[in-house]
Amino acid sequence: MTESVNSDSIFFVCTFNKVFKHVNLSFIIFYICYNKLVEKRKEKNIMKKFIGLLMVLLSTTTLVACQSNTTQNKETTTKTESTSTSNTSNKQQSETNKETEDTQIIGSDEYGYVKVPKNWFRFKDVKGGNDIQYSDGSTYNIVTLNIFRPSQLGISETEYASIDPIYVANSVLSGQKNTSAFQKVWGAKSKIGEYDAYVVNSITTSGKYFVTWVFRANDGKIHYASLEGNEATIEELLPMIEKSWTLKK
Repeated sequence: MTESVNSDSIFFVCTFNKVFKHVNLSFIIFYICYNKLVEKRKEKNIMKKFIGLLMVLLSTTTLVACQSNTTQNKETTTKTESTSTSNTSNKQQSETNKETEDTQIIGSDEYGYVKVPKNWFRFKDVKGGNDIQYSDGSTYNIVTLNIFRPSQLGISETEYASIDPIYVANSVLSGQKNTSAFQKVWGAKSKIGEYDAYVVNSITTSGKYFVTWVFRANDGKIHYASLEGNEATIEELLPMIEKSWTLKK
């Protein structure tokens, strides 16, 4: 009986030791694997955080670079526009100075004033009446200033004050159309100084051009300005007259 108990006890102890050894070994292996897994996860999380931080830094750097380029482009554009504006302003000022140097103002408080080339001089056409006329010396190219008076139009002062200048312009146009000296006559609208004007354009049979502006100014009078001459003179002086006409000097 005693031997049997001892034998079983020994078997149990041996078996327990073996099992315990296996359990300890498994536990150790599990623990090591678990620690490695935890470390890997930590490393993975750290790597994720590092990558995230790197992406943030790269995005910030890119944004700063884009903002810097945008600011630089805006500064360049602003400088270019400023330079262009300055050049345009200088060019306009230069043209204005040149025009002032090369022109003179002619006219009177009654007829108004315009600019003509500085080398033009006043002359008196035998049929000019009380016109103010300037020519380049050829007596072919001429600028004329005057007003239409009630007596010329055959109307009273009251009628003169209310008459539309278009009727006066139509009278001038009809007079030229009914003259064999003109091969072509036509009407138009334009501005002379600050005023709306009716314009009578015509070409004589010899090829001479006439441009006559008819308009009412702030003084209540119906004014006219006339330019006659060759085609080159018309092209040069027409814009000058339209731009420069004023009631007061």
